[in-house]
Amino acid sequence: MAQLSQVLGEVPLAMAHAQRRFYQPELDGLRFYAFLGVFLFHTMPGKAAFYRGLHLPMPWLWGAVARSGEAGVDLFFALSAFLITSLLLRERRQIGRISLRLFYLRRILRIWPLYFVVVGLGIVLAHTMRNQSLPWYYIAGYVLFVGNWVHAVFGHPQSICSPLWTVSIEEQFYLIWPALMKMLERRGMILAGIVTFLLATTSQAAIALAGVSGGYIYYGSASRCGSLALGVLLALFADRLPALTNRVRLLLVSGGLIGWVVSSAGLLNRPGPVSMHMVLGRMIISLGTGAILYGCLYSSSKLVRAAWIVSLGKVSYGLYLLHLTGLFILQSLIHPAWGWQLLATKALGLVMTVILAFASYRWIESPFLRLKDRFATVLSRPV
Repeated sequence: MAQLSQVLGEVPLAMAHAQRRFYQPELDGLRFYAFLGVFLFHTMPGKAAFYRGLHLPMPWLWGAVARSGEAGVDLFFALSAFLITSLLLRERRQIGRISLRLFYLRRILRIWPLYFVVVGLGIVLAHTMRNQSLPWYYIAGYVLFVGNWVHAVFGHPQSICSPLWTVSIEEQFYLIWPALMKMLERRGMILAGIVTFLLATTSQAAIALAGVSGGYIYYGSASRCGSLALGVLLALFADRLPALTNRVRLLLVSGGLIGWVVSSAGLLNRPGPVSMHMVLGRMIISLGTGAILYGCLYSSSKLVRAAWIVSLGKVSYGLYLLHLTGLFILQSLIHPAWGWQLLATKALGLVMTVILAFASYRWIESPFLRLKDRFATVLSRPV
């Protein structure tokens, strides 16, 4: 460990002095809900016909709710941006600077171990299972953390690795934003956050007006940075925002969720070529995501702070990366038909995913997380 510290040219400051951890349990609670949204999006049919066949009322609404789960990705983005910005702001206050080398090392130790395990598993399954496919250009994209652009060009692969495109966007954010924070003062950071949000909207509009595939809006780095920008801005203003009443929190969260569903119902899935409706839908989803995060910050509600929800949020990285693996295992064993049998199989897939995520956290992630803490200036959630 000492040799590693000497190579980096840094002292593992977390070992040098004791300090109170920066940890907000409600953020872990939100992480679980972000994953749950993505899981529903990947498992529940988005067509009203399916729910009509189950004789459920308002089948169109059930389909819209299922499709709105994809906005869980935006919530993950906002949470990551908020947490990274908050930690780096505290680091600069404590030691007067931001260490990019230590930051990048911490991100590598947090993200890469499980990420590359999933990539390796995807390669093995692609060569051994008939319904798994992972061409070389996807593998190259994931390894180089530009998987989102490979998805934009070729669509998503039939692979357990298909959720990994979001990690590419986050890694790109981790590469750029801390370097900007190191150079900018608070006012410059605020301006950068505002410009980034506007960049997301203008890039989406340019893609729509150019008649390019909507995949570039959905997977593009610039077009998906709106929620990242709002997470940054919330971190910059977190200590200056007014305390929220429970009623205001409820309005913010419910308003954000309604925005997700409305966008999914009438704006994001319109037939025909990509249009400005998709741009409006993505903007509403980003703003809704910001409202949900703001409404839950410093909340004491058991909906986000109950011990079991926080525990599931703690392993949300594994839940997200491994949920298609869990579903793959269950569907390979059961071979469900349509209707309620399919729903029951996917519910069991959720149970399998939780088991895999806790196993991953225990045996793959935790050893690297404990090592990561040795290079943290501001300690975050305990392992």
